[in-house]
Amino acid sequence: MPSAARPWLRGPLFDVAGLAFCWLPVYLWVVFGLGIGAEVFGVAPLGPWEARESLALAILVVLGLTWVHRHYTFVLVYGDGDTFRERRAAYLLAPLALFGVAALALSTERTLALGPLRISPAGALLVTSGLWNVWHTVQQRYGILRAYAGRAGHGLETRAHARRDRALLWGGVVALAVLLPWARAETFASHPSARRLHAQLAPVVEHPAYLAAVGVALLGFAAIALRWVMHERRAAVDRGPRWIFLASTFALLAVFVVHGPIVGYLCFGAAHAIEYVFFVHHFGARRWGGAEAPGRERRSVAAVFLGRPWLFAPPLVGSLVFLYVVARAGRGTEAYVAYYVGTSMLHFLYDGWIWKLRQPRVARSLALAR
Repeated sequence: MPSAARPWLRGPLFDVAGLAFCWLPVYLWVVFGLGIGAEVFGVAPLGPWEARESLALAILVVLGLTWVHRHYTFVLVYGDGDTFRERRAAYLLAPLALFGVAALALSTERTLALGPLRISPAGALLVTSGLWNVWHTVQQRYGILRAYAGRAGHGLETRAHARRDRALLWGGVVALAVLLPWARAETFASHPSARRLHAQLAPVVEHPAYLAAVGVALLGFAAIALRWVMHERRAAVDRGPRWIFLASTFALLAVFVVHGPIVGYLCFGAAHAIEYVFFVHHFGARRWGGAEAPGRERRSVAAVFLGRPWLFAPPLVGSLVFLYVVARAGRGTEAYVAYYVGTSMLHFLYDGWIWKLRQPRVARSLALAR
């Protein structure tokens, strides 16, 4: 069991700046640099043209961050022989299947009628990918929170408390999803897709019963949070790093309420990508960077690029950014969209396979309580 004196994954600066609040510079740039959502602080709102240009730039940058972190997963899977051999057939067949589905859906113009709704295969694919992305993003935060619990031990690492952690995070997400259309309805007007969504939700949100649903969701979350605190405080261990990370997660959710769903999604997407890059390099340094790693493992592609982060992280990130800029030249084509959506779904799938804290190689590399 790790010492209670070492509750950080790596150290205060790395954990706070690289994991917990890595999204803060993006938030400051989006709100105060670009002016998106800054009107809540008394700043004059952007004009229509300025709003479009600022949002386009913010989306470009966040999608670039997403592109970079997504390809890190492929370095882990295809650059490490031990990881690849665990699911050899799946890692060979999954890309063919998912890229094929994406290409077929995007090339099919036929729509399906579901009652009053008409959905195209491409629309269904994007909705599926979007919902999977929400699940994946929240689960990553849950996984890092559990890594802190594993470092601390003293009962926080148990499955019973894992269920409380999951309930707390998802309870907050559900409460936010119910609250947001009612509390920040006006922010849906700043983007065409958001306006269409709000137009469909308006009859439901404006019904008096919806306010009762908001109250039930908030009370339910409060009950979950109270139960979580009661059990959390029983552990005689330094919970500071874990609570800092959890506070950063709820600060991210608060951005949705303060600035609306567009700024919130931009910040959450940026946080997800940046924390992933930092976490993977920390994992790589622990697994391959030490002299105790077998020589065969230290010669793998993943070991070279991830085992020495301060040396190889800049060229790896720079190369992926360069590929993103090149690929953006074809962003209006079906091939680009199919690749972007396909790699997105592969990333979701592979992360679910390789990042299980109960796996010995993961637990050992992160020094978790067993």
